[in-house]
Amino acid sequence: MFLLGMISMGSAIAALLFLRFWRTSRDRLFLWFSAAFLLEAINRAVFAWQGAGDEATLPYLLARIFFFLLILGGVVEKNWRKPPR
Repeated sequence: MFLLGMISMGSAIAALLFLRFWRTSRDRLFLWFSAAFLLEAINRAVFAWQGAGDEATLPYLLARIFFFLLILGGVVEKNWRKPPR
């Protein structure tokens, strides 16, 4: 439980840092990363709150897949976006 709390806290801090980077640079990649890490923080907190039974259940797996898809979507959007002139 303690480690799940630490992972959740670390993910929340990473989300806040990426949000701060987005505010200073307005690069949407940081916004994508912030959303992904916030989702991971919530996922780990809910998992710990419910007793940390089986991590291989569908809701936790779907949240983790969505976490990685958010990061992948941010990278793809960053590389396909036209640079400003």
